[in-house]
Amino acid sequence: MHRLMGFALQAGLAVLIATSGHSVPIRAQEPNRRELLQAVEERLKQTIQTAGPSVAAVVVSRSEHYPRVPGDEVPGRLGGFDRKEFLRSGEANLLRAQLAQSLDLSDIRTVADHSYAGGVVIDPSGLVLTPYHVIDGATKVYVYLPGGFGSYADIHAADARSDLAVLKLLTTPESLRAAHAVVGSTLGVMGDRLLPPLRAIRFADVVLRPGNGKPATVFPGKLCVLLANPYSSTFGFDRPSASFGSISNIRSRLSRPPGRAEDPASRYMEYGPLLEFDVRLNAGMSGGILLNLDGEMIGLTNATAVAWGSELGPGYAVPTDSHFLRIVDVLKRGGEVEYGFLGVVKDRIRPGIVIERTTPFGPAEQAGIQAGDEIVMIDGVPVETFDDLLLHVGSSLAGSKVRVSVSRLGRIRDFEVTLAKYRNEQPFIASARPKPVFGLRVDYTSILAQQQPLVVPPGAAAVRIPPGVWVREVLPDTPAAARFKGLGDTPSRWVITHVDDTPVSTPAEFYKAARGREKLKLSLIDPGEGTARPREIILP
Repeated sequence: MHRLMGFALQAGLAVLIATSGHSVPIRAQEPNRRELLQAVEERLKQTIQTAGPSVAAVVVSRSEHYPRVPGDEVPGRLGGFDRKEFLRSGEANLLRAQLAQSLDLSDIRTVADHSYAGGVVIDPSGLVLTPYHVIDGATKVYVYLPGGFGSYADIHAADARSDLAVLKLLTTPESLRAAHAVVGSTLGVMGDRLLPPLRAIRFADVVLRPGNGKPATVFPGKLCVLLANPYSSTFGFDRPSASFGSISNIRSRLSRPPGRAEDPASRYMEYGPLLEFDVRLNAGMSGGILLNLDGEMIGLTNATAVAWGSELGPGYAVPTDSHFLRIVDVLKRGGEVEYGFLGVVKDRIRPGIVIERTTPFGPAEQAGIQAGDEIVMIDGVPVETFDDLLLHVGSSLAGSKVRVSVSRLGRIRDFEVTLAKYRNEQPFIASARPKPVFGLRVDYTSILAQQQPLVVPPGAAAVRIPPGVWVREVLPDTPAAARFKGLGDTPSRWVITHVDDTPVSTPAEFYKAARGREKLKLSLIDPGEGTARPREIILP
């Protein structure tokens, strides 16, 4: 209690000073304790009013009893559930009626039979952000909004590596408001008082480590508010609950789970920084939001941060920094998160990020970075560990340019590197995939390069993968399938170097050159051939 009082007094004093608008000495207008507490209460009230309409609850079922919905073969397309239709489609009996009720996630009484977590509205059109592990394996998802109403949702896009997913409400916000207006009329109140317009959360400018001219904006001791919508069998999801505290630390993982110590980091929780907080409002619930006192989001809580530990302690949240926001922006568009790939291997013996070797013909090597160089900064931000490098390079995304500063023979040298794509083997869902060209989809050749051994045996030559795009997918019964059949049974061994004599080196360049054309000439090379010789195919 004394600790909380201390926080309150400090925050209240800051609020009064910031909002007084006078330049008289602080001592001359020093507030008393009651005034400080009232100032804190007012600021907390404003914070909750600002962010509260953005807080959602996500209920997830993994039951196999739901009937199929049209298009459910598409990843992420889960559809809704109609209890009456379900009852009409089978034998009417008590067991089926009980099953129908248990499957209906819109019935608040069934929530305890399923899993649930928090979520936050990131777009007023009906997009809700939640951790990936919350919806992993879901067969149905229902999102409860402030006021206790909600909608079934599809998985718009999801990425296991970052542990983030974006849901799309199946019932539009306008339709929800119209339905609630009818309810309000029945109850004798205005419908829009029951359901305010969806409000997207505001993200703060989160900087954890000073660099590139920016000071840290989130740090140990920073005051914060936790908003979450924990389920209660008595109160349901009527409105989010709030608690007040501080950021107690900025944590980074010191070790990987048992048996994974030598493996590359495969998920954010293994290499990214985490906000440790001392707020005790159901801190083990994923999908709650941490806010600054301006009502801006600074973190998304994640209960898996200590999944392989046994300690009981504070809660943890993924900071909503620039790395986080770049990934969320991709998911909002329904896209696949294409992590950046630099193409370096760290020397495990020497401290720092000293490069032992580079990927043959990879982005770093092509930019002029050499074995023995020590990477010290990315885009002006210091990096001290290989996990720092994974964070900065990965979230910069494939195709983007980064400035890599290295120490070479005691001098700092800068290199502009165009990142390729990291071979991410974690699950993902993307509702907005590129439209195939005559049944053909392509990807970065760096995916193919990462399948090659980093260490070339003595006397052997490194496989040179030429500039181009890799044949990622050929849909059956399409013109592309017929043409590639004539080249063998493995389309994925080919690299497309030209479209109608125009060189292409990224998927974006390929789709730009190919889309809308009635006929295409593709120039191909199989890098695995001893002496690679160009081939050509005509589509369709």
